[in-house]
Amino acid sequence: MRKRDTRGDTPTTDTDDGLKLEVVEHPFRFRKFANESALTGQIVEVINRMSGAGESAQDDYEECIARLCRNSNKVGEIVQEEYFNMPEDAYLDRWALVMLVVEVLDKKAVSFFSRILESEIPVEKSKNPHSFTTVGEEVMIRTTAIEGLERLAADGDQAAVAVLWKNIQHESFSIRRAATQALLATGGEEMRKRLKEELPKRHHDLLKIRRTPVHEAEQADGGLFLKRRDDDDLPAPNDSGSDKPAPNDIDTGESGC
Repeated sequence: MRKRDTRGDTPTTDTDDGLKLEVVEHPFRFRKFANESALTGQIVEVINRMSGAGESAQDDYEECIARLCRNSNKVGEIVQEEYFNMPEDAYLDRWALVMLVVEVLDKKAVSFFSRILESEIPVEKSKNPHSFTTVGEEVMIRTTAIEGLERLAADGDQAAVAVLWKNIQHESFSIRRAATQALLATGGEEMRKRLKEELPKRHHDLLKIRRTPVHEAEQADGGLFLKRRDDDDLPAPNDSGSDKPAPNDIDTGESGC
C-alpha cells in the first residue's frame, strides 16, 4: 500500500505511476492467413477507405474494391474467418467486414450472411441506449448482411432468395423490413403478390414502404437551427434584431468541421 502524500494539495506523481500506450496499425489479426500479407493488406486499406473523405475518396475506394474483386472468393474466406474471431463489442469493425463481403460479391457468401442472421441478438448492454445502443449496432450488422443477400439475389442466386424468405418474419422489425424490401426489389410485382400471401396480415404494412434515394429525400432547412418550411416569415433563432453577428457566427479565422 502506498503512503499518502500529506505535503499539500499540489498534484504529485508517485514513482510507480505510469502510462503505457499500445499503438496498433489495425484491429485485425488474420491469424490463419499470415502467408497472404499482400491480400490482407489490401483488405485493411479498403476498410480504412470506407471512412475516407475528399473529392477522390469514392473513386479511390471503388478502385480498391475492384482490385479485391479479382480474388473475391479468397477475400471472402479471409474476411469471414476474421469476422467470427472479432470481439463482440467491436461493432464498427465487424460491420466493416460484413460490408466488405457485400462489396466484393463473393458467391459463397450466402452461408456467411445466413449465419450472421441466425445468430441471436445479444441483450442491450448500453446504460444509455438513447445515445448509443448495442442492439442497434447488432441490427445494423444484420441489415448489412441483408444488403449482401439482395445483391446476390439480384444476380439470380436462389440460395440468397431462400435466406431472405427465412427472415421476412424475423423478430427484429428492421431486419424483417429489410428482408421484405430486398425481395420486393429483386422479385417485382409477382414477388409482391407472393409476399402478401405469405406474410401475416399484421406485417402487410411492410409492403407499403417505398425506398427513397438519399438525394431525393426532403432535406431539413436551417443548418444547426431546424425550422418549419411555413415559418419563413419568422426570424432565425440567432437573430437578435441587430446587425451584430451572433457568437457562433464570428469569424475566428479557424476552420470548423
